[in-house]
Amino acid sequence: MLKNNKEIALYVHWPYCLKKCPYCDFNSHVTKLPIDINEWEIAYKNEIEAEQNILGKKTVRSIFFGGGTPSLMPPKLLEGILNQVNKKWDFSKNIEITLEANPSSVEIKNFSTLKKAGVNRLSLGFQSFNNNSLKFLGRNHSVKNGLKALETAKNIFKRVSFDLIYGLPDQNEKMWEKELNEAIQISGEHISAYQLTIEKGTTFYALYRDRKFELPPERTLLNLYNMTDELLNHANLEKYEVSNYAFKNSECIHNYKIWQGSEYCGIGPGAHGRLILDNKWYANHKFSAPKIWLNKNLQKKCASYFNKEISNIERAQEILLTSLRLTKGIDIKNTFNKLSINSKNNILNKNELRKFKELNLIEENDSFLKVTNKGFPILNYITNKLIL
Repeated sequence: MLKNNKEIALYVHWPYCLKKCPYCDFNSHVTKLPIDINEWEIAYKNEIEAEQNILGKKTVRSIFFGGGTPSLMPPKLLEGILNQVNKKWDFSKNIEITLEANPSSVEIKNFSTLKKAGVNRLSLGFQSFNNNSLKFLGRNHSVKNGLKALETAKNIFKRVSFDLIYGLPDQNEKMWEKELNEAIQISGEHISAYQLTIEKGTTFYALYRDRKFELPPERTLLNLYNMTDELLNHANLEKYEVSNYAFKNSECIHNYKIWQGSEYCGIGPGAHGRLILDNKWYANHKFSAPKIWLNKNLQKKCASYFNKEISNIERAQEILLTSLRLTKGIDIKNTFNKLSINSKNNILNKNELRKFKELNLIEENDSFLKVTNKGFPILNYITNKLIL
């Protein structure tokens, strides 16, 4: 039988950006209309209250402000959200509160105020140490801006992470090695290194489809991935997830818990959650359009367009999909016991599992299942074949 968790993770979505990046398929919007911050604060507070009424007493272990560009939120709004969360639930003594930020001068000015409001971990969208790459990625900042933002962030926050994107057109091993070494010289406790992917609905999707640019060949991409592992691990930034590296005990707690299958609640336009109610798992998704979400919450109406029970098998499949991203893999025996699943044959394709084990792409013992380092470059292929 499922047990309602005492701890919960909270994701808060701010949907607005100054500019839509050409590779981004997140729920982000550019608006020229004035944003009534008082209305938004009321809406967020109403949704938090509504979720608390459903979920009951909880201890919040982590809060992650994502977007969009949440560092563009007025600090007063962020402080109001955190106060409401703490009013309706309890903060864990060692709560992690992460906020995503871009290296713009506007956002840098807010860093000190954001810390005073309660943020204790900053995730900086650096993306590249090459100005031509930043231009291609549609970023508003230069390398110089990024370095200034990172220096400022490290002086204000104890915990700082930054993102990098690689696998760009014409990028080769030598270019990426130079960028990685520069990143290592100034890195803090955590680096996320993502290979560029072309997502449907983005500007890059249309440009790539029309052959306006090409990505590096598969062999080069594999070399870039392996180089990332080698250089970052050598700098004691160990891979704990397919694209995330950290000093020991410096992993992003919020993401780590969710990848492992913990309960989490989504607040804001387009936010989603996985919640346990009456010993059943529920999938929840809020309206994505900011205006619809805002109006519903101002009227204290349900802002979820999707809220349904999911079976234990469906939840096990989801947890497998995310846990196999982790280098430690999944404690499959414990996970299945919690979900009252007696056989993995309902979840995993046993023929594919055997094949991947023979190819040393997957390791398995009585309890744990994990993808090997050899398997990580084709992780999506493995999970698509493996999970029924």
